[in-house]
Amino acid sequence: MSARELITEHLDLWTGAVTKKSGSGRGSNGKVELTGVKKLRELILELAVRGMLVEQAPNEAPASMLLDEVMEERKRLTNEGQIRGQKCLPATELDRLPAKLPREGLINA
Repeated sequence: MSARELITEHLDLWTGAVTKKSGSGRGSNGKVELTGVKKLRELILELAVRGMLVEQAPNEAPASMLLDEVMEERKRLTNEGQIRGQKCLPATELDRLPAKLPREGLINA
């Protein structure tokens, strides 16, 4: 089942899922929470992050190749002086750190 089918064909289930809110507190009088809609939003966001909402066009390059092209273009523009290169952070000496780092394996010590 595709992501689109999972969402659209079961929309009635997503929108119909409710949870009764806690009865304690002022003004609670039996309110409900649309948990299905909340879960549907989470699902759509997760699928979008994974790139599963739309199919990749066969003529498009994968992200790794596009990233390589961007890095090459950035290097070219830096060499031509059109953009500045990134500055490297200076190395930090361990004895000048503001706090001591814990030794490894001291979880239960």
